[in-house]
Amino acid sequence: MHRIRPSVLLAGVLPVLALTGSASAVIAVLPVGSAVGSSVHTRQAASGRTALRVLASTHYGAADNASGFSVIVTTRPGTAWALGGTNPGGTSSPVAERWNGRSLVPSPLPAGLSGFLTDASAPGPADVWAASRYGGYVLHWDGINWRLSRRWTSGEITGITAVSRHDVWVFGTTVNGLPGTGTWHFNGRSWTEDTAGVAPYVYRASAVSRRDIWAIATDRGRFYVAHYDGRAWRRVRAGGVLAGVQLSDILAVSSRDIWAVGNSETKRDGIRLVLAHYNGRRWVRIPTSLRAWAGRLAPAARGSVLITATPTDAESAGLILRASAAGWAPAVLVRSGLGSGVSDAALDRKTGAVLASGGILTRLGGNAVVWALPAPRPHRRDNDDT
Repeated sequence: MHRIRPSVLLAGVLPVLALTGSASAVIAVLPVGSAVGSSVHTRQAASGRTALRVLASTHYGAADNASGFSVIVTTRPGTAWALGGTNPGGTSSPVAERWNGRSLVPSPLPAGLSGFLTDASAPGPADVWAASRYGGYVLHWDGINWRLSRRWTSGEITGITAVSRHDVWVFGTTVNGLPGTGTWHFNGRSWTEDTAGVAPYVYRASAVSRRDIWAIATDRGRFYVAHYDGRAWRRVRAGGVLAGVQLSDILAVSSRDIWAVGNSETKRDGIRLVLAHYNGRRWVRIPTSLRAWAGRLAPAARGSVLITATPTDAESAGLILRASAAGWAPAVLVRSGLGSGVSDAALDRKTGAVLASGGILTRLGGNAVVWALPAPRPHRRDNDDT
């Protein structure tokens, strides 16, 4: 049961998804309860197009390169970083571009690096951290330059969480819970590995503060939530809400507003996207019957969150979802003639737009893309649409 499809961990990170679509994407609005698949074309015709538009589409290196952005982070209103690279999973090069509200501006990286940039965390405009899963290194933007902070010689980096420039966590465990890079902490001077308790099993994390960090962890393929209180990482009990769920990401908005997303799989129902919320007292599952591989979470406006996903039977497309504890907004399906993948999303608090990163396939290779669409208002759904 516990397996993560490589093609949907992050659009544009692994070769199976290979950064899908053409710049003229077809956008459909779908009810979240819909079984995305053969019915998509009908729903596209009925629902028409949204206001989603391509902010930037760019290509790196040789014409047959697959280029893509795996992560997008906002650092101040109107400003964001799009990070990724070329040929994910193969011989690749990292790229970093800054969105200034009008265009993408390339930002030079240290020489000699290889590997796609797969994760990032930004405590402030002059404090941005980025990691390469397979390159095995962490970079830091100090407001002027990108610098190499640390390189590991083995394992994978599966997450990075920066509270400040003096408090950074890096995680490296495999989805099956096998030994990897491990969990490391940077105190502003040096990196130290944390091997106590459940620390080595942390996969990704999200911080409220330096003493309030929430994480997803996996031990031999069993996923659970963990918490750091400033002293140690400990497992968090979630009742049966997350039982059998293969977790993909976690988002800590506050101590009483924690989100986790992942997938469940049964012989009867197949793959289902699972979203859960912790309100400070208990975990609750937000119902959905959506057949999609979960991607990443990001904070949105008015107590809602953004989720990226990939339909299980439309892998050459991407989904951008929005939900709150009250229910779901309709899903936005991003599809193009040759295929498209959406890896990450972020809210631009200056314009209210949702920025999304990913890639599109071309006839020769693929282009890295940043899209923008107005943030839809979530509406209440007491029951799933089936």
